[in-house]
Parts: sequence; structure tokens; C-alpha cells
Amino acid sequence: MIRLRLFAGCVLILFINVPAAAIAAEPSDPESAIRRMVRANAEKDLPTLSRLMAHDADIISYAVAGRKYIGWTELENGMREEFINSQKLEIPIHELRVWTKGDVAWYAMELDYIRYVAEGSELKRTVLPMRETGVLERRNGKWQLLSWHESFRSAQSGGPFASPPAPSGPAHE
Repeated sequence: MIRLRLFAGCVLILFINVPAAAIAAEPSDPESAIRRMVRANAEKDLPTLSRLMAHDADIISYAVAGRKYIGWTELENGMREEFINSQKLEIPIHELRVWTKGDVAWYAMELDYIRYVAEGSELKRTVLPMRETGVLERRNGKWQLLSWHESFRSAQSGGPFASPPAPSGPAHE
């Protein structure tokens, strides 16, 4: 009986000394991992992103504006630069669908990437309506993002894919 109490006391001390946030922070399913990554991005939390993303050197991911990242190091550098250049980020998810088969999951998501940048003494707010797809793999019991691809939900005004203005009157031959 004394051994059982001693063991229970040791287990209790172990759990008391582990922060509750550390226990709750590990996503147990792919959707929770994706939502945690989006939140970490908005919070500029690079350590959490690093933990939730695979560090394979040959993984390729694509971002808007033609950006291509090969491996974790390139992505980490790009994220650091974005975090430095933006004063604040908000990333509300509008739609998220996740499919799972064994230790692999894939998703399709629509979100807004809201970026605040200092212009003089004011903050300029830019909303980028985004679509994102990606693949996760469960490694050692933890879901990690392997690769992703993002694009705009609609053509950006004045961007390379913007439609030309419609003719205003009948065409003349």
C-alpha cells in the first residue's frame, strides 16, 4: 500500500511540474494540428510551427507570389522575414475539410490572411483571401505538415490574372 501511494505521489508530482499548455498543445488529430499551425502563424510562433512541420530537406511547398520553398530552412527564413515585416497577423479560417487514411491526411482550406504593416505612424491592413491545400503525416504519433500549396481565392485587383475590363458598347467591325 505504501509503494502504491509513493508511486501515485511521484506521478502526481510529474504532472504538476509539466505545464498544462505543453500537455494540451500537442494536437492529437490532423484537423487540430492544422488549426494549431494557423494559430501559431498568426501569433508569429516559429517554435510551434517548427514542431508541427516536417524538416525533410527535399519537401517542396508553394506560396503566393511565385514563392517556392524547398526544405524547412528556406521556409523558416521566409517566415522569419514575414514575421519581422508585419506588425500583426490575423488568419481566420472560413472553411476546412480534412481527409485521413492511416498515417496520412490531406486538407483543403479557405482563410483570410490579414496582414498589418506599419506605414509611418499608421498600420495598413491588407486582406488576402486564400485557398490552401496540404498533406500531413503522423510521425511518432504526432501529425506534421509535409507540404502545402496556397493560392488566392479570387484574382487580385490589378494582378497578373485580373480579367480585362468588359467592353462598354457594341463592337464595331
